[in-house]
Amino acid sequence: YKRQVHGIIVNVANTQYKVVREVAHDIFDYQLSNNPSDEWDLTWADTGVTTELVAKMKPYQKINHFPTMSCLARKNNLAKNLMQMRRSFPKAFGFFPPTWVLPVEYNEFRAQHFQGKGKVYIVKPEAMSQGKGIFLIRSPDEIYPNERCVVQRYVKEPYLVDSLKFDLRIYVFVYGCDPLRIYMHKEGLARLATEEYEVPTRDNIGNMYMHLTNYAINKGSENFVFNTDAARADVGSKRSLKFVWSYICLLYTSDAADDMQCVDLGGRRIIKKKKKKK
Repeated sequence: YKRQVHGIIVNVANTQYKVVREVAHDIFDYQLSNNPSDEWDLTWADTGVTTELVAKMKPYQKINHFPTMSCLARKNNLAKNLMQMRRSFPKAFGFFPPTWVLPVEYNEFRAQHFQGKGKVYIVKPEAMSQGKGIFLIRSPDEIYPNERCVVQRYVKEPYLVDSLKFDLRIYVFVYGCDPLRIYMHKEGLARLATEEYEVPTRDNIGNMYMHLTNYAINKGSENFVFNTDAARADVGSKRSLKFVWSYICLLYTSDAADDMQCVDLGGRRIIKKKKKKK
């Protein structure tokens, strides 16, 4: 089945972002539609899509979401799936800290707390974004047992850039699920906290400018630095992904033993052990 209308039509009725309209119309010269019932080739939506909508799509139509993406996009569902994968593949999925989904796992969370001392946890609402509702605690007694949230052991010795915590925004394009095809962009973004990191104490545990890297949080800090020079990826509270790879590589190989080397994998630099000569 092929649509007979000339030109590509993009339905933008369900997106609030101006940049989507500008790219579609000004760069690609696509027609725009703001009526959900109009004929379309591509629909761009800010929220998830229903399986009913996907089932009604014609072969030529595309949409910017996969159905049931909430399995990964919601923190509680992501935590459940990650923990399930860890149980099946413990070595491959050992990269994230101990995690509990409350209130279901509150008893397990509370029981492990008393096995050892000095633990700190980060608490995140199950379905919020931009750092809203996130805080650190030192004891299960600081939250309600029936609170709907995700709790993780806080990583107290993270990697730092210029003594600041950071996170990475790595951009990928999921072309399809069966077979699974994913493309990763060579460039990305690093978001930095705005106060130098210190191990959590009673005095600084509430300092979100130190412990969180969300832009929505840190843009309110007097220490936030806007980068006004596109040629300088090494300054500001937002930096390029390539800069961070290089920073980590140079920092940790300069202090490492002679058997370490830096390897470039399509713009992504990693640290690995050198092969010993026979």
